[in-house]
Amino acid sequence: MVFAPGHYKEITQPRPRGRMERVSIRLFALTIVIVLGLVVYSLTTQQKQFGKGCVAFNYTTMIGGSVMSRCGSAAKTLCATPRSRASIDGDFQTALYAACRKAGIPTPTAR
Repeated sequence: MVFAPGHYKEITQPRPRGRMERVSIRLFALTIVIVLGLVVYSLTTQQKQFGKGCVAFNYTTMIGGSVMSRCGSAAKTLCATPRSRASIDGDFQTALYAACRKAGIPTPTAR
């Protein structure tokens, strides 16, 4: 098969990229770097650590979530709240009682 003159040169050299293509590639690379940075940050940070007698935990509800932290008598009062029946927002009490046990504060016994 006979090829046109310069054929080999055309297929072996990279084709030139236009300005919009170069900008798109740079924006894509920047987006990837930002997303990876956010992932690394979220995996390496953690909630506040408190000493003995302090309760700190994250909880979720139907419409979002939050962080709760209490120390001293406020923590004891919070941990002393009686267990309620299961609800749609059941993660709060589970997280609360786990944090209370970790802080060494007694919780109400199950019914």
